This record gives sequence, structure tokens and C-alpha cells, in this order.
Amino acid sequence: MTPRSGNLPDNSPVRQGSSGLLPGKTRNLERVLGRVLWVTGWVLLATMVVHLVALAVTGGPVTGPVSLRKPATFAETGWLVCWSVALILPLLRVRAWQAAVIGASAVLFGVGETAIIGVQAWRGVPSHYNFSTPLDAALMRGGAAGTAGIFLIGVIVMLVAALRTPATTSRTITSRAITSMTPSVRLGVVAGTLVLLAGCVIGFTMVSNNSGVFQGAFGTGFGDRTASYLGPDPATVGPEYPLIRPDTAGGDLVLPHAIGVHGLILLAVPAILLARTATAHQTRIVAVATASVGTAMAVLIVHALRQLPLHALPPAVLALLALCAIAYTATLLGIAVAVGTRWRARTRAAG
Repeated sequence: MTPRSGNLPDNSPVRQGSSGLLPGKTRNLERVLGRVLWVTGWVLLATMVVHLVALAVTGGPVTGPVSLRKPATFAETGWLVCWSVALILPLLRVRAWQAAVIGASAVLFGVGETAIIGVQAWRGVPSHYNFSTPLDAALMRGGAAGTAGIFLIGVIVMLVAALRTPATTSRTITSRAITSMTPSVRLGVVAGTLVLLAGCVIGFTMVSNNSGVFQGAFGTGFGDRTASYLGPDPATVGPEYPLIRPDTAGGDLVLPHAIGVHGLILLAVPAILLARTATAHQTRIVAVATASVGTAMAVLIVHALRQLPLHALPPAVLALLALCAIAYTATLLGIAVAVGTRWRARTRAAG
């Protein structure tokens, strides 16, 4: 029978590897941060919906540097990050300051980025690479880039904490969550954080070049102090579609960046949900998902660094990406079935 955390003393071996051995003030801080992260996530989810409705009502552009889709997209990323961190934080062996850095940086990233992108979208000006006025420059440098920089620190702290939190083969399950770091959960959290870190690094590369199209150099934007919009021109970007820019004049960094910033929801959260079930071979399932996402990320990054557009992907590489997508989707379906089975069993037992 799976042990229940409510029946175990704080020094029980089952709690090894979780935050159960940490001082009470740290556990209390984690609870407060958890509530803040969940509430922030709900606010950002509502923000996303409001902007999508406004986009549909106004009939504005879906692509391009000025669109209400952009704050909706950043709000979507923000609420998923906040909720993911809320699930991960209780599993980590962290000190109070580490928990504060991880939680606060996630909230600042979600709220700050969405607010800045939203202000610029409603003003009708580009949010990224825009230095046309002192306000635009302040929002770009101190706002968008600044909040992302603080978030990067939080991601690094979370990665170190995940690596230092030992895995345990004993699961501690409450009525709502798993609160111990099993091997499969540890793999998902570490892998998801690494993918998120890669997405952040790609984002800073884009900021340093004032472009999501890689053309063979790093940091080219730092030397340009022109008071204007410094982003790529339409000819460089090429035709735009939601999530895809197939004909860029160089390597497209936007797609691997988008995958990267969703690393926690892609790998960590599914691993946590799977650990709440009685499914066998959980580490193997999470490893398949990790290999799928990691391979796809690596392929897209290498292709972009070769300064090649997406339409130049060779057939063999496209087949590999398709295989990654199929394998990852299969793991998600398996996890969804397992979670649904557990939920139905609990419902019948409660009835």
C-alpha cells in the first residue's frame, strides 16, 4: 500500500529527498509561494483569454511585430510556467531563499513579460527590438530583457536544486499530489528544466541580435544604439504562420525557443502526473518523452545555427522529427489514460 504523508512523522525515511526535512519556515514559505503561483497562473490564463477574444473581435493581425496575439502567447507561457513551478517546488530540497528565488522569478517573468508585451501591443508598437523612444527602450532593456534575466537566475537555482535532491523509491502521496522525488519525477524535472534553460539561452541570443533569425553572429545588436525599431525586416522573416516561419533568410530560432520555454509543461508536469498512478516502468516512459523532446530541440537548434530555414530540412530529418512527435504523443496518451484510470477508481471508491 502506498504510504500517506499525513500518517508519517517529519523524520520518516519516506520523506527523504522531499522538502519534508527542511525547517518549518521553508515549508510555510513554499505553501505561500504555491498559492501565489496558482493565483498568478489563473490571472495569466484569464489575460490570455481576454486578448484572444479582443484579437477575434478587432480582427487584428495574427502575425507580425504588432499583434494582440503576442500578449496572449506570453500569458499562455506565463501561466503554464507558474503552475508547473507550483507543482515542482514542494519536491525540491531547497532553502528558504532558494524557494523564494524560484517562485518569485517565475511570477515576475509571467506577469512582467505579459504586462510589457500587452502595453506595447495596445499602444500599437512593437514590443521586441523596439528602441524608438526612451519608453520603448526602457521596456525592452529593463523590462522584457530584465525580467527574463531574473527568470534565468531562478531557472538555474531550480536546476541545481533538482540535481541535488536525491531520488527515492518510496512515494509519498497526499490526496492531491505526490510530494517525494521518485526517479521518474527527478528525470522529468531535471530534463524539463534543462530544456527550459536552453529556451532561455536561445531567447537571449535573439535579444542580443535583435532578431529571431540567426545569420551567423552573436551580439550584433549590442553595438546598435539607433533610436528606432531594430528588429528583422519582412524580407528576412519571410511568410509567417502561427508557430512556423518556414522561409527565413537564415536559421529560425523562434521555434526552438518556443519549445524550450515550455520545457516544464512538456516533461516535468507529465512525470509528476504519472507518478500519481500505479503505472509500471514510469522512468522508462519519462525517458522516452525526454529523448523525443531533447532530440527535436537539438535538431532544430543545429539546423538554425547552420543558418538554414525550416523549409530546407532534409527528408530524413523531417522523418526523425515526425518520429519524435509520435513517440512523445504516445507517452502523453499513455499518461492521460493512467491518470484517467486513477481518477475513476478514486471516484468509485469515494462513492
